[in-house]
Order: sequence, then C-alpha cells, then structure tokens
Amino acid sequence: MPKKMNLDSIHLMYRYNYWAWARVWACVDTLSDAQFSQDVGYSMRSVHGQLVHAMSAEALWFSRLQGTSWRSMYKNEDYPTRDAIRTKWREVEAEVWHYLNKLTPDDLNETFTYRTMSGVEYTDSRLQVLIHVVNHATDHRAQTLATIHQVGGETVEQDLIFYLREKRSAGEQP
Repeated sequence: MPKKMNLDSIHLMYRYNYWAWARVWACVDTLSDAQFSQDVGYSMRSVHGQLVHAMSAEALWFSRLQGTSWRSMYKNEDYPTRDAIRTKWREVEAEVWHYLNKLTPDDLNETFTYRTMSGVEYTDSRLQVLIHVVNHATDHRAQTLATIHQVGGETVEQDLIFYLREKRSAGEQP
C-alpha cells in the first residue's frame, strides 16, 4: 500500500470502492421487488433510494470536478428498477475511471471552484473531493446494508481490510 496520498492511493481507494459496491449489489440482487422498494423511514427511505442517491452523488461530484454544475440529483422514478440503476451505475463508474486515469500528480493538489445545487460557491482541492466521494460512498453502503438487513435481506462486510486481504490471498495487487 502506498505510504503517502498519491495517484496510486486514489486508484486503490476507488478499486476498493467498486469492490465494496459489488458486494452490496450481490446482496441487493437477492431481495424481492417489495424488499427493494420497501420504505423503512430512514435516510433515502429504501434500498432503491439509497442506490439512486449514491450513484447520483458520485456522478454529481465528478461533474463538478470537470467544471459542470447540476441543478438536481437523479430521481428514483428515473431509475425505477435494479436493471435501470445498474445500467446507469456502470456508465457512472466508467466515467469515474476515465477521469481518474487522466489525472496527474499535480492535478491532485489543484483547487477548483464549483456551485452547489443551491447556488453556494465553494473552492476545494481535487484530492479532498476524491477522498470525500469514497467516504460518502462508504457511508451510503453502510446505510444500504442496514436497510437491506431491516427488510430481511442478508448483508456482507465491506471494510477496506477485507478487500486488501482478499486481494493479497489471491496473489493480486490491491
């Protein structure tokens, strides 16, 4: 594992992020349609809502990193099924990797200015936002797993250490 935050560290974090989401998706796939859309009265209200929010937030931040601001998040009704979410999810993931693979070490230290959906302007470093996106995803994976458990589904571990151990035991570079 890299000793300091650099492009290798960022790539590791995003490989972990998508590994963990794949594990969550495996749990999602075992749910009935009723479980998938069941309103539990928490956070994004359902597994469906959690997935749409997480996907939307990631796409939003990567749009900001590339100079585009949004006016609204994705809506559940625009992605009514798991297949619809998964199709868009794969597009977002491909866009993320396209962006990450073009980054240079100097890019990480650059700041950029963006506006929130409510019009407030902020300036942050690319590095901090890239870390934030993975942290936000971890939060929503945990919420998604809690919601899956609440509706009667099976869940899995998603911690970074499990990813690292799995890769090492397979003889792969994390």
